[in-house]
Amino acid sequence: MIRYTDKQKLDAVKAYRKGGGGLLATAAAQGVNVASLRKWVAGYDSLGDAGVVTKRRSNYEPAFKLEVLRRMSEEGLSCNQAAALFNVRRRSQVAEWWRLYSVHGEPALRPGWKEEQTTMKKPRRQRDDEEAPADDQRSREERYAMSSSFAWRTPT
Repeated sequence: MIRYTDKQKLDAVKAYRKGGGGLLATAAAQGVNVASLRKWVAGYDSLGDAGVVTKRRSNYEPAFKLEVLRRMSEEGLSCNQAAALFNVRRRSQVAEWWRLYSVHGEPALRPGWKEEQTTMKKPRRQRDDEEAPADDQRSREERYAMSSSFAWRTPT
């Protein structure tokens, strides 16, 4: 993954805004990825220069997450649009909030919440008391038959 400086990002967005060409042409001329340029333009449109500069890792409060989800629902915003509007660093983070909220409700948006681990465990096989000795006897007999059929060779 290529890392771009904040200056490269702003230059690419401003070149696109000048209208010299479309998104593809501007990305090629600036030497940046088209998808990255699209995200930077969306961030710039909603927050100006602050929407393009590199952001530090953030921990978001549950109230903030709920506000993002509420606006998405009311205004029909996509996850990418909401992330750009609210300056959320990772666009996929908003999609994860939406999924957690849809499945588990508001408690899932609190810090430290972990999804319940559901593991499939094999049920323990319970043998009947009459069945157990027969199985043991059979296995002993099978072992004896296997060992006696094996011919041991002695060195000559």
